Amino acid sequence: MTRNPDRPGSGRLVRAGLALLALAVGGYLASCRPFDVNVATPEPVQVDVTMDVHVYQHGSADSEEKKEEMAGYKKTMQNRRNRMGEIQELKNNRLVGESRLGTLEIRSVPAGDYGNYVRETVAAENRDREFLMQHEAREKDVPLADVRAEQWRHWQRKSFPGEWIEVAEDDAPGAFRWIQKPEAE
Repeated sequence: MTRNPDRPGSGRLVRAGLALLALAVGGYLASCRPFDVNVATPEPVQVDVTMDVHVYQHGSADSEEKKEEMAGYKKTMQNRRNRMGEIQELKNNRLVGESRLGTLEIRSVPAGDYGNYVRETVAAENRDREFLMQHEAREKDVPLADVRAEQWRHWQRKSFPGEWIEVAEDDAPGAFRWIQKPEAE
């Protein structure tokens, strides 16, 4: 460091400024230490996964009939995907329930235009479900009743607590009753 003879004490000011700078940088670096983060949970994380897997083998679509059937199948699946939110809203409002036939059943019909909408939506969904169940019965070469029973169990499992489902009576074979699905235990 050189001293400026024209400014008395300028060396002291520079040294004091450098000392303050060193203190500030040292304090900053001391405060940038890593700190411990506890990411442990008091209880293990539980994951509940329900999954259905359907495996289909589709042969070559050589014939026009097979191509048309596949087009109908794809269109039906798309219709159901597009309608999924509406159906869930009807279930949430407790207007419809899952029947033992693998189809929806109207439990309560609202008045007016909304009632007509409910009827039309349920009818369209049931037409698509029927088409898909018949398609599956043909593809698997099993009775339609077996596919219906499988779909009934599937929709019972997928229903949320509080939604209407049709269940078999334990003490009366062939008898059924409607209940609201209970909370999982």
